[in-house]
Amino acid sequence: MNYQIGKVCGVSGDEILVNVIDYKSDATGESGVPESMTVHLASDLGPVPVVIGQPGTFVIVALPAASLLCMVVGITMREGKVSAAESKEALHSGALLLDPTSRSLVTVPVGTIGSTGAFERGADVLPTVNAPVFAASRQLISSVFASYAEGDFTLGTLSLQSDQPAKINLDSFLSRHAAILGQTGGGKSWTVASLLQKISNFEQATVVLFDLHGEYSSAFASDADVISAADLELPYWLMNSEEILGLMVDRTESAAPNQIAKFKELLQSAKEAPEENRALGITKITIDTPVYFDFDAILGEFRRLDTQMVPGAGSNVKQGPLFGQFTRLLMRIDSRLNDRRYDLIFKPKTYLTSASMEDLFRRLLGERRGDRKKIVVIDLSPVPFDVRGSVISLILRCIFDFAYWYRRVTKDRHPIAVFADEAHIYLNERDAASEAARHSAERIAKEGRKYGVSLTVISQRPREVSSTILSQCNSFLCLRISNPEDQSYVRSLLPDSVRGIANLFSTLRRGECVLLGDSVLMPTRIRIDIPDPKPASDDASFYKHWTGKPVEIDFSAVLKAWRNQEAGD
Repeated sequence: MNYQIGKVCGVSGDEILVNVIDYKSDATGESGVPESMTVHLASDLGPVPVVIGQPGTFVIVALPAASLLCMVVGITMREGKVSAAESKEALHSGALLLDPTSRSLVTVPVGTIGSTGAFERGADVLPTVNAPVFAASRQLISSVFASYAEGDFTLGTLSLQSDQPAKINLDSFLSRHAAILGQTGGGKSWTVASLLQKISNFEQATVVLFDLHGEYSSAFASDADVISAADLELPYWLMNSEEILGLMVDRTESAAPNQIAKFKELLQSAKEAPEENRALGITKITIDTPVYFDFDAILGEFRRLDTQMVPGAGSNVKQGPLFGQFTRLLMRIDSRLNDRRYDLIFKPKTYLTSASMEDLFRRLLGERRGDRKKIVVIDLSPVPFDVRGSVISLILRCIFDFAYWYRRVTKDRHPIAVFADEAHIYLNERDAASEAARHSAERIAKEGRKYGVSLTVISQRPREVSSTILSQCNSFLCLRISNPEDQSYVRSLLPDSVRGIANLFSTLRRGECVLLGDSVLMPTRIRIDIPDPKPASDDASFYKHWTGKPVEIDFSAVLKAWRNQEAGD
């Protein structure tokens, strides 16, 4: 920290303005910045060129007993005016005068470097005007990253120092939840694939990824188990009572109290009835105990009560006490049962006993005997929108409950990372159809850290994602965001001290991001490593396709798959 480039000319709550001084070289050494905006700093390998003023780079501001590391977020140059006295003097001497210029940097403080060289996020003391400002060497930036990163986990390289790995603290990124935000085409799928490919290098990794567009099926090779919606079964008996009632009962209906009360009564009896359930040794079976029960038996009893006739006066008969109370309920249930899209819930073929629950959870968590997978990709692309919410809600709730009881039993935690791609679709704050999935995700966001469950939301529309979930995210990986409203919303999620960095979002290249939060000591502009193999998320090439030879479209095959909701082999 011995090459001065300027001095502080203004300080506000979250910005420090730096006036860049002109370059000079004398017997005492070099200082200032030439017109090229590049200075050369001494290193063990000789002079190293450093560009001053490029957004995303760093400078150091001197404090009385420490120094402040600041990130550059803007640069300006202004032309001044020649004074009358200078003009008069130049006229007499015949000299040529040029308008003077001033260069200024807009920076935001990110952390303090103490007298021992230790870096700490934040600043207790801000500088005053005229405080000297120095160039930050690559060695210093490298040491700051290395001091905080857990192990040797990197996302890529620093955008402005391609030889410097961008190390992050993976524990902080996952355990305190994260958000990957960026507009379409900004590289979200690349980023997710690259991140998970690196995570798959860990022997005991457990990741569940919701894939709404079938992009990730080939991105992880043998490390992943891709569960297609065609093979997916989440049997009704795995649901708790509220989830089942949410699918069956319209709570605005006048008969809803009777329907709910009777449903819970019949559900309790149905779960206690199977001999297998009684043999499990469960102390007390409740309506929320995840055990198999005969759903058809409950429906049969509802139909009996709905049409029941009882003896009346004399030889007459009259309607039973609950006659007609369940007609609407039965209509709703029958519509679900007759809808093939709900077969994965109401017509399971594999998981038909309570004992099969272990096999289901082994599949969901990649722990099938003799074939462990580190990443489980749940391909929800064929699942219709109105069914998708119920499926995601049930999976999220099951993962959380498993982690909760795992800790109760073992006194330890089994870390599970959940990645929710296109989260704005099913974790939407304004859509009533997303309520069940959103509540399950919010529970993980609020309590998952205690039980080792991580949630990473991935979205191109952050304004539509539950604010409760985003408020619990402590790391934000922001790719290109050019929409002013989305920029403003993301800026509102960030601490005051780093909100100015949001101005960089619209200038990022594909696969380039700004990472902020607990996983890095300071906001960092990163070039994400290109995944290998890549997810199937590339843009369609209109030019290449349209300039090729015409291809006959097999309309019958496409329409058949559409009608069957199944693409085949």
